[in-house]
Amino acid sequence: MSELKKVEAGNLLTPQEAADFLGIKLSTVYSMCMRKTIPFVKIGKLNRFRRSDLDKWIESHRQGEA
Repeated sequence: MSELKKVEAGNLLTPQEAADFLGIKLSTVYSMCMRKTIPFVKIGKLNRFRRSDLDKWIESHRQGEA
């Protein structure tokens, strides 16, 4: 495996890691994937998440000023 692929693979989160990162239940992550409301990468039958995509998704769904 090339170094670039190793680095990219290291940036992918599992559904459980994504749920922990977002502070939501694992079942909610799966539901959001089924509805295609959250960005994810499909690798075979596995769903994986890029932290950078989740950060952008969070920013795009921000409501009002903090």
